[in-house]
Amino acid sequence: MRTIEDFLVHFRRQRDWTHSLVAVIPEEHFDWRPHKTAFSCGGVVRHLMLSEGFWQGQIPAALAGEPFDPFGLEGTGVERFAAFRPINLSASRNDRQGRLGSTFARCLERWREIQARTEAILSPIRPEQLAEVVVDHPLMALRLPLWEMLLYMVNHEVHHRGQLSAYLKVLGVEQPAMLGMPGMPGTPGMPEISA
Repeated sequence: MRTIEDFLVHFRRQRDWTHSLVAVIPEEHFDWRPHKTAFSCGGVVRHLMLSEGFWQGQIPAALAGEPFDPFGLEGTGVERFAAFRPINLSASRNDRQGRLGSTFARCLERWREIQARTEAILSPIRPEQLAEVVVDHPLMALRLPLWEMLLYMVNHEVHHRGQLSAYLKVLGVEQPAMLGMPGMPGTPGMPEISA
């Protein structure tokens, strides 16, 4: 990744694929979960939206050379992550007074607004900042250069998109092509190839 524009192309492609998956989930499955301790389908989506809010604070703080830890949890990374799990599940079950959405359609609408803010925050990043700025993730006990932490942000979304895909397989919901078939019309995020 040489520039933030390179990253944003990747980010948008991954987001398009995630949104195309969320868009096919029947609304009656919003609260379905495979186990009482797991995210529901809608909870996964809300979790990703809330996580993006975290990144909207984490990245500007790192660029400014400031610490960022909205969680304030003590211990090792493993201990902090374990302590965060019930908070995380609880937050994903709450619509936050209508700010996130209680349907997939509303979540997607709101998520597009969140994404626009994320892109506005990321767009001014200069190439040297990608390599030189170091980001400390307060839950995962990770310290990575900005370019790698941005990829980590996307990998988090890809992980949960895979989780949703597995849920939908169990529910018997047909899913769109995810990784793009080059030249296949309508594949989100993939340019069509002319013969």
